[in-house]
Parts: sequence; structure tokens; C-alpha cells
Amino acid sequence: MTKDKNLNRTLSIRISTDGFCFCNYIPSQPGSLNYHFYETDKNISLAANLKKGMEECQFISNEKNCSIKCIIETAEFTTIPFEFDNNEDYRQYYRHCFPNVNGNVEIVANRLNAQGFTIIFPVEKGLYEEICSLGETTFYTPASIIAGFVTRMPQDNDKYMLAYLQGRYSLFMSVKEGHVELMNIFGCGNGQDMLFYLLSMWKEQGFSQTDDTLYICGDRNVEENMLAIGKFIRHKNRLNPNGIFAQNRLNMTGEVPFDLQTLILCE
Repeated sequence: MTKDKNLNRTLSIRISTDGFCFCNYIPSQPGSLNYHFYETDKNISLAANLKKGMEECQFISNEKNCSIKCIIETAEFTTIPFEFDNNEDYRQYYRHCFPNVNGNVEIVANRLNAQGFTIIFPVEKGLYEEICSLGETTFYTPASIIAGFVTRMPQDNDKYMLAYLQGRYSLFMSVKEGHVELMNIFGCGNGQDMLFYLLSMWKEQGFSQTDDTLYICGDRNVEENMLAIGKFIRHKNRLNPNGIFAQNRLNMTGEVPFDLQTLILCE
């Protein structure tokens, strides 16, 4: 592979303490999809897990100079209005919001121009250095992807709530006229926890059980959770990649996480 072609190659990675997903996909080339899942070894660092995962992933070239898009699953994020957005203050903002967490991290940011705020979040330093050594890297967190999705894929309703159910977390966003007014993430061990936090935020934001709409996306027992949610909220719609994006191999697998699909297909 030539250097120029390598520079145009994009590798998308989703990193969670539960596991990694590596994905190579070029929308203009049908059949180009490659993906690989790696289950995290809890006894070693995430950086060491990345090395092992890449060794197992057959479609990853040993050559560098590729473009990397990396989603870091974390509940430790916060938003900064543009008027206070100064990258020299990111670490100070982060420590103020999360004073008791490990300080051995790099603080990265996603500036969401259409939404009017920046999301900052941590990346473990060893993991950060390992990923950046592969090539030009852009980091994201699921909150950034879903907030960007609100902009890219507007719904018919002027006011609604969006629920993203993924892994050990549930992320909720209240949206008005295409802008995220409030977002919050909760650790949810089961559907009952998710329902409690959802209905609490639904009530707090003044949504109607009979008139307003909840949009649901994600990968964790979404259909089962929709049945429970339907007992309390009349209007609910599932956001399925097959119904949002043109059908292709990426959203026909049913395995690649929703936020990773959204990142790749909305770019």
C-alpha cells in the first residue's frame, strides 16, 4: 500500500471497558465492510487490550499513517458553552466536575458548532498515546455522536426526548427546535434502573405522557425496554439504522454499535 493511500485509509474503533469494536468501511465501495470485536481482558490496561485487539484484527495493517476515529465510552463528560470554551481550561473544568477520578488522563474535546457547546471527556493516557501512534486521530464519546445525530437527522417534532441505551449506560437528551437543552447519562444495571431515570428526567423537563414523543436508539434490549416504556409514554419511536441510513452492509449486520454506525455514516 502506498503512503498516499494509507493516509486516506480510515479505521474506526469503539472502546469500552466491556470490549472493543474495530471497523473499516468505505460507503462508496459496496462490500468493503470489515469489523472485529475484542472482549476486554479486565486484568490488563486498556492500552494493553488495544494492542492485543489489533493483533487479533486481521484487516488492520501494521503500517501507520491511517486516519483514526475513536469512540471512548465514558460517563465522565461535561459540556462547555462556546463563550467559555478555552482549551487551556479543559483540565480545570474536568477536575471541577470529577474531582475524585484518576488524573492520569488526556482531556479531549468535541466542538459541536450547531449545538453551541463543546463536550470534553477523558482518555486514559496510555490508551491515548497508543492510539495516536497509529496515525491522525479524532476522539469522540457517545454523547458527542448522539448530539451530532440530533443535528444531522432532525425529527418532525419541535420538542422531544432522545434515549440512547448502550452497554452499562443510558443517555438521555431533551431536544427543542433541533437543539439539545439538557443531556444526562446514568449507569443502569437493568431495565428498571433505566426506566426510573428516564421517567424522572421526562417529568423534570415537563414532557407530557400523552402528547410528547420519545425516540429510542441503541443496542441493549431496546425492543424489550420499549414495551416497558410504553406503559408510561404513549408516543415512542425506535430509531433503527436500517430506517435512517440507506441500507448497506454496515447497518445490515445488526452487530456494529449504533453510535459507531452513526459516526461512520454521518461523516
